[in-house]
Amino acid sequence: MSQVVFKVSAGFLIGALVLLAVALSLSRYYVEEQQRLAAAGDTEGALRMAERASRLDPFGTKPLESASFLWQQQGNNGAAEAALLEAIEREPNDYVPHLLMGGFQLGSAGDFEAAAESYRRVLELNPRADIANSSLAQALIRQGKLKEAREEYAKLEERGGIMVQDLFDLGRLQVRTGEAEEGFKTIKQARRRAENEMKKMEDGPIKEQREELIRSMDLALADALVAQGRYEPARAIIARSPSPQAPGLLELLTSDPEGYREMVINDELY
Repeated sequence: MSQVVFKVSAGFLIGALVLLAVALSLSRYYVEEQQRLAAAGDTEGALRMAERASRLDPFGTKPLESASFLWQQQGNNGAAEAALLEAIEREPNDYVPHLLMGGFQLGSAGDFEAAAESYRRVLELNPRADIANSSLAQALIRQGKLKEAREEYAKLEERGGIMVQDLFDLGRLQVRTGEAEEGFKTIKQARRRAENEMKKMEDGPIKEQREELIRSMDLALADALVAQGRYEPARAIIARSPSPQAPGLLELLTSDPEGYREMVINDELY
């Protein structure tokens, strides 16, 4: 009798495993279809595929993450957030859904405090997630917590994982938090890296964006000098700049250098 029960139980187990394998295979198929339809611009069709994939794989998070992105494109923030909350509930110790939630809160929802908490959770789960430090810094900047944001960028710099834009932002934060001389050095370092990277780029939109970034860095170097009260070196940098902002800044520096200095110190990064 016990052998019969064992055989029946084993049969049920094998059958369940086969059904699970089929469901997961179908889920992967629907995820691929979702990606194809999204690329073709069929957002509604892509959402249907994401929903089917999610039902067939009750433990996976990718269909929900994809659905959240699609809902954001549709402007349905409520559905986008609900999808990410379900993904987090399915895999609370996976840092990716928390990271995506932070991106949603920082961007579409505009809830900077909640975004900061999401990024902190990411760093608890994966302390080496450089993008979370960078994004946390952005959330803190938008809350006016400049010194805390500076610390997040400094952590990236210490680990050697800081990107050019983040290094640039670190320098600008230093200028605005009483370390203008150090900020000048940091921005100069970011500019050198940006220029070296640009030399390896082919002509095109990406290279043009990098050229624009370098022009912004030149003006930021002038700002760092102004914050130190070094007006003449700042004037020389602005006078050489091809930026359309340069003439107005030069006029302000000539007519009201102290006003320019106050503007730099109190200026928002974003």
